[in-house]
Amino acid sequence: MPEPTADAAELRRRLLRGAASREIAALGTGARTRFALRGRDWGVLLEASAEGVRGRAEDSDVAPEFALTGDDETWSALLAERPAAGTHSVVHLVRTGAIAVSGATIAYERNVHLVRALIDAARGARVRSDVGRPLAAVGRYHRITTSLGTSDVYVERAGSGAPLLAFATAGSETSQWHGVMTHTDLTDRCELITVDLPWHGKSSPAWDAPVGSYRLTPESYTEFIVAVSDVLGLRRPTLLGVSMGGAAVVHAIATHPERFAGAVSCQAGPSVTARANEHLRGTRVNPALFIPEWTYGLMNPSSPEPFKQRVWWGYSSGGFGLYAADIDSYLAWNLADVELGLSQGSPHIAVLSGAYDTSVPTARSRELAARIPNGSFAEMPELGHFPHAEHPEAFVRHLHAALDRVAAGDPA
Repeated sequence: MPEPTADAAELRRRLLRGAASREIAALGTGARTRFALRGRDWGVLLEASAEGVRGRAEDSDVAPEFALTGDDETWSALLAERPAAGTHSVVHLVRTGAIAVSGATIAYERNVHLVRALIDAARGARVRSDVGRPLAAVGRYHRITTSLGTSDVYVERAGSGAPLLAFATAGSETSQWHGVMTHTDLTDRCELITVDLPWHGKSSPAWDAPVGSYRLTPESYTEFIVAVSDVLGLRRPTLLGVSMGGAAVVHAIATHPERFAGAVSCQAGPSVTARANEHLRGTRVNPALFIPEWTYGLMNPSSPEPFKQRVWWGYSSGGFGLYAADIDSYLAWNLADVELGLSQGSPHIAVLSGAYDTSVPTARSRELAARIPNGSFAEMPELGHFPHAEHPEAFVRHLHAALDRVAAGDPA
């Protein structure tokens, strides 16, 4: 391989520095692989073995299991300390063909956590955050029966004031909202009430249902939201949902407008595509490693590191098949099914969109808002698919404005 240019040599140097990071050492425990990242006239080889993880300049002596190849401009954009939206995720760049995978694709899919961690480490400076206030949420179980079955459902409440009933992303649970409780002033304004769906988080599986049998639909999700509101004695709460939850709150307003004061819908479009993958429920790849990486790249790499790591950990902790079943429900969402239930007299729905979300691009969220007669739209340029969890302080600044629009009942 010829000597790289000065810029290419810098890319290689940063990747080799990243290969020696503590993050790679921790995440690489138990891994057994060898892969290369290649540019125009340079390559870096990373080897993970029982002795640990090490990186070196690639030569022709050792063949990798797989290699990722892109032009130097793509690598430079990806490895930037603060990458721009659309260039920030190696998983996205592989999916769109900007970076090509050669060799054993299954080996790449099994070890994508190491690829991503290497790129993160090579970027250098990471945004930190203090530990925040002690978590003051009060949790309690409520037995709820719907078409999803009978479950003891876990609910957390924090703050006081008007009720804000919040639902997390597909496959996740109440802990996604902890940063909002510990690092923002939201609970000074309202009572934040977060809920684990049956089978999720601390909620129990449906009674006497086989493991792996959990299924959800847009209709049963709305049925559950109404049931939770009834059990908690909430009178016209405002709804807040993200991703699958963002679609669910639109569905609830369209079908039960008299039950809710309005909604804030984040990271949702009129419909959703391209979120299915065989490894979300398969056995050829460890879902506890693959699912976190399938979702991690939907965040802004410049969001605070502790919060991004917690999102990753949450997606590594879900029950088998849970995330896949939620994604099936999210893929079944279509605004056209309930669009006639929305009118200028419906409770206001404020739509928010993080610019770093490549799964539901901002244009799709903008389209959703445009089709809601009493709706509004705002972009969150510094956030991604998990705005409430990846950077709570930034998210709540946008949320306050959205809640003001909901309270006024008018996009103006």
